[in-house]
Parts: sequence; structure tokens; C-alpha cells
Amino acid sequence: MNIKKNLLLLFTFAFLFSSSGVFADANADLRAAYQRKDYGNVFRIASAFAKKGDPAGQYILGELHMQGQGVKKNPYVAFQWFTKAAAKNHPAAQYALGSMYATGVGTKKNLHRAFQLYTKAAQKGIVDAFRGLGIMYENGHGTKKNMGAAIHWYEKAANKGMTDVQIMLSERFLNGVGVKQNLGKAFLYAKKAEKSGNPSVNYLLGLMYANGMGTKKNPYHAFRNMKIAADKQMVSAFYSLGAMYIKGLGTKKNPYRAFQWFKKAADKNIPLAQHNVGLMYLEGKGVKKNVYHAFQWISKAAKKGIPASEFLLGDLYVDGIGVKKNHGQALAWYRKAAAKGVPMAMYSVGAMYANGYGTKRDFRQARVWFQKAAQKGVPSAKQALQRLNKARK
Repeated sequence: MNIKKNLLLLFTFAFLFSSSGVFADANADLRAAYQRKDYGNVFRIASAFAKKGDPAGQYILGELHMQGQGVKKNPYVAFQWFTKAAAKNHPAAQYALGSMYATGVGTKKNLHRAFQLYTKAAQKGIVDAFRGLGIMYENGHGTKKNMGAAIHWYEKAANKGMTDVQIMLSERFLNGVGVKQNLGKAFLYAKKAEKSGNPSVNYLLGLMYANGMGTKKNPYHAFRNMKIAADKQMVSAFYSLGAMYIKGLGTKKNPYRAFQWFKKAADKNIPLAQHNVGLMYLEGKGVKKNVYHAFQWISKAAKKGIPASEFLLGDLYVDGIGVKKNHGQALAWYRKAAAKGVPMAMYSVGAMYANGYGTKRDFRQARVWFQKAAQKGVPSAKQALQRLNKARK
């Protein structure tokens, strides 16, 4: 948890000094100094009040020491000033002090104390403390684990405009992680965060509009959001945008553009994109046909456990496409795909045993694999079984 905060945000809690005896308008002077980034003057003004015991001045000195603005950075001195202000019930100081206890910065780590201080700050409306309590309840830090309480505080933070929490909740409600799946809430929190400019939001909205999750299907909005996310270099969106161009979802079908986005995703080690790039090279779709490139990309995806790639790699080895024929390698890859439930891979394993390719001919093993494939509805497997049964008579 990062306890460094934007000063302008935090100073909204700190500008109200209890006395103006030292300066004609201390709060106005402080704001003006801050806007000029004249932290030396901020330090001077705050010091005068802090020495008189004013908690706002003490809090500001804590922030300045914490961030090294107007004074040498010193978390230990920051801790002392935050302690003084927190003892006088200054809400932002209570949160800042809690964060120091939570992280062990400037003091010995004490999660129980951090939880107590976050609770006090949250009761006074400090939004960062809402998130802090959510994290502590979720992880059982300083208190017992309580996912219900964690979500409660996360939602309070999200409803107060905390963008990172809105995105996190959208993802959780979308996937049912740590909370019961709720597509309506997933969409709601994504929409709340939409103006943030964070590409993760556009990616989430793109998925939800494309699949009608928490909202009506809207191909146009799906494509628009996914394009925004991809243009902002969100890797997950590269693959999805490629799929939209292939399918013509929210845009005209464009195999060339699809290939370009799949290739960007493949270069970032997205296995499904690597499979699609290989397939497009193999078919000459959206790119000039190149069986050697096809083999290389399909190999990458297969080695990452993509079942369709494992099966296709077996075919390439059998036919010698982009690689020298190797029935032993073909059988090994067919087996991997078959173990993951790919029906045609089961049939292919049977065919290898029936013909003695990559292994000794073994009709018993062939029959076992043909039966598995037949049970999965592969017509050629049923025909192969019939031929084996006739040959046995």
C-alpha cells in the first residue's frame, strides 16, 4: 500500500488551522505557497502552527517530512508529527499514521494498530481508509479475515470515486472472484470508472458489451472500447481486437488488421494469439502464406498448453508442413491434446496405433482410442472401429 499521496488532495483536510494569529490568512497563504510549489514557505507556515499544537500544522509537517518537500525526507520525523496530529483526532493524520504502521515505514510494523487507525479515519470519511480497511479485512491483517466486510469497504471507496477500486470490483464481480458473480455490478463499476482514461476500464466494457454481460450486447460499443484499450497498449485487448476484426464484430471483417493485432499479442506471449498467428500463416489469411512461420508460432502455443495447437502441431509433423516429417513427435503431440479432451486428437492417436506410425502397430490400443473418439461424436472414429471389427472376424 502506497502511503505517499497527492498533497493537494490531502491538504483539503489540513488547511483549516484553528488560529490565524500568526498570518493574516494562513490557509490562503498555504494554498498559494503550495500552488507555487514553494514548499519551504509551506513548511514555515505549517511549523508555526504545529509548534502551537495545531493538528493541521502537525499533519502537514508529517507530509512534508514524508515526501521530502521543503525539508529533508525523514519518515521517522514524519511518524512523530502524524502521531501528534492523530492523537488530536485529525482524520488524515490517522490514516497516514495507520499506513506507516501497516507498511513498517518510519516505525515498527503493527497491523493491529494500523487497523485501529484506519477504522477511526474511515469513520470520519477518509476514502483512502475505506480501501485500506477493505485490504486488511480481505487479508486478515490486524483483524480476522472477513470478505463480506472487505467488499463493504471496497464498495464505499468505489462509490466515493476511487477509480482503482472501481476497476478491481468490476473485475471481481465479472469473474466471481472473492464475491458472488454479479454482472450488473461489474458493469456499474466499470461505467463509474469510464472517465478515468484507464485502458483496463475500456477493456472490461469491451468484453461486457461484446457478450451482453451486465448490459445489452452492443457490438459498436464493444469494438470502440476495445480499440481504445488496444491503442493504449493494453496487451489483453490486442487479442480481443484481433478477434473482432476476424468476426466483423462492431466493425467490418478485416483479416489483415486481425493478423496485425494477433501478431502484437503473440509477440507479448499471449498463447491463443500465437495459435491464431500460426493458423493465419498456414492458411494465408490476412498475411502471405508461410508454413515455416506457421510451424514456429503453433509450436510456441502448443508448448504453452493450448490443446488446439497441440493437435495441429501433430498434423504438421505427420504431413511435414513447415517441418520435417516426424511420426514420433506427431504421436506425442496428439497424445497431449487427446489428454485434454480434443476428440480429433483421440482419433489421430488411434490412427497412429492402427497404422504403426511413430509406434508399433497395436490394434488393441487403436480400438481404445477410436472408441474414445467415437464417444465424442467423431464419425471417422466410428467407421474406423467398424473396419477394425471386420478385420478381426
